[in-house]
Amino acid sequence: MKKYWKISLLLVIVIIPVVIYLKPIDKEKIKILFIGNSLTYRNNMPTIFEGIAISKGKKVYVEDCTKGKATIFGHSHRNAVKRAIKSQDWDYVIIQGSSRDFIRDSKIIQNKTLPALERIIAMIQKNNPYTKMLFYMTWGYRDGYKPNKEANTFLKMANKISNQYLNLYKTYDIGVVPVGMAWKDSRKRRGDVKLYVKDGGHPSLKGSYLAASCFYAAIFNESPVGSNYYGKLGPKICYYLQSVAERNVMFHRKKYGLEGVDEIQKKKL
Repeated sequence: MKKYWKISLLLVIVIIPVVIYLKPIDKEKIKILFIGNSLTYRNNMPTIFEGIAISKGKKVYVEDCTKGKATIFGHSHRNAVKRAIKSQDWDYVIIQGSSRDFIRDSKIIQNKTLPALERIIAMIQKNNPYTKMLFYMTWGYRDGYKPNKEANTFLKMANKISNQYLNLYKTYDIGVVPVGMAWKDSRKRRGDVKLYVKDGGHPSLKGSYLAASCFYAAIFNESPVGSNYYGKLGPKICYYLQSVAERNVMFHRKKYGLEGVDEIQKKKL
């Protein structure tokens, strides 16, 4: 009797986590996973993205797997990331590392960051070979990263990050969502729109809304302009941020490898 009791207990321990992770999702919904750090989870950016998408008539299921200060290397060793990837047959997975990941010494990038990125890519492909991956191009810090002479101003850091992400697209044939270029564009046009919080690195609510709008444009190949989801912001500032996203994503889809990103959605129809 004790033997059967132990077997039953073992089955419960093994099965329960699987049931929790494999909750059923409406087959018509586009399943999207964000892997990132505080640049993703601040202001619940994935939830803002979801709100914009729903307001535009899209059926989405959105999850995120985030940890503060996590790098690409850190993500590749996080069990939470592995579990999140395995939890659904994702349509899209967005990969976001530290803004400093791609301003580091080239040897560190080649010997540490890229092998870690390849491990994440392999995990996603193994789980579902049809998942469309996207890289989240982050932004330069408000005043740059002073310890690095090649990134010690906003423009230097923003351009260095952008160039590295374009190299990732060319190397892995994975599209890039140019959030960082949208920030650069906004800072140039309207310096009065504060995209950062006081630390000069993390996004304000406006910054997160701009990022979410960029992801909407990238994934759905459709302008976010006209969304009536404003979160805690007003319609005028949201219209402006939607327009910035439209200009920087919709007009440059080929440059960032975003052509055809929305093809997977046709299978849901």
